[in-house]
Amino acid sequence: MYSETLIQSLRRQFNIVFALVVREMTTRYGNKFGGYMWAVLDPVLTIAILTTVFSAIARVPPLGRSFTLFFATGYVAFYMYRSTSDQVSAAIQSNRALLNYPVVRPYDAIIARILLQIATLYIVNVLLFGGLALMVSFPRLDLESVFLASLIAITLGAGVGISNIVWFHLSSTYQQVWGIINRPAFIVSGVFFLPEDIPEPFQTYLLWNPLVHIIGLFRQGFYPTYRASYLDMTYIVGLAVFSLVFGLFMVWLFDAKLREEQQ
Repeated sequence: MYSETLIQSLRRQFNIVFALVVREMTTRYGNKFGGYMWAVLDPVLTIAILTTVFSAIARVPPLGRSFTLFFATGYVAFYMYRSTSDQVSAAIQSNRALLNYPVVRPYDAIIARILLQIATLYIVNVLLFGGLALMVSFPRLDLESVFLASLIAITLGAGVGISNIVWFHLSSTYQQVWGIINRPAFIVSGVFFLPEDIPEPFQTYLLWNPLVHIIGLFRQGFYPTYRASYLDMTYIVGLAVFSLVFGLFMVWLFDAKLREEQQ
């Protein structure tokens, strides 16, 4: 009897999450193919601009021979974190009307956003690096490093985004401050440079940024001879897991508050 009740409950929650995923796809991308293309154009245009600017300044990139591949491996890893954080942080606000139904919980909206984000990022990466493979000769890929870095980036982004659901709801001032503080992250995360090239003590300060480690791990998957000596797996895995658990705890703690309209 208990097992049948549990199966029915899980099936009901699966149907709710699936319905939310479909709703998210419709509201975010629309019903036309062009809506999905914007998800791909964002990183593609950014990488194209970076390649054009820096190839005009320097003759060789900090790593390898292709500016395009160097910036792609840096920006995509950063983009997976940033886009996941941004999308997840808006999960409750975008589905607030549905939270009036007791059967729909904040967790359902969050899970739906994360699942859709993972699917979107997978398509973006396949199309982006598939296209790059036609223009740039790839060395042997280390898929383990690529997948592991992607998983950590998405987990960290989801954790930060889930925590920000609560913080944004409690304080609009915090949301504005977060936007200001978060802007330099793109510059200081190793997208443009290698941390090994930064002199001390600035390199030590830089390595407190977990995105530097994630980008280094991601790049290792594309450059067989590159080994990020500064990489601290314990630090980034621990931080990603902690942020996710802490965020979920915060949502559970403020469940009733999150169902209220933001003042």
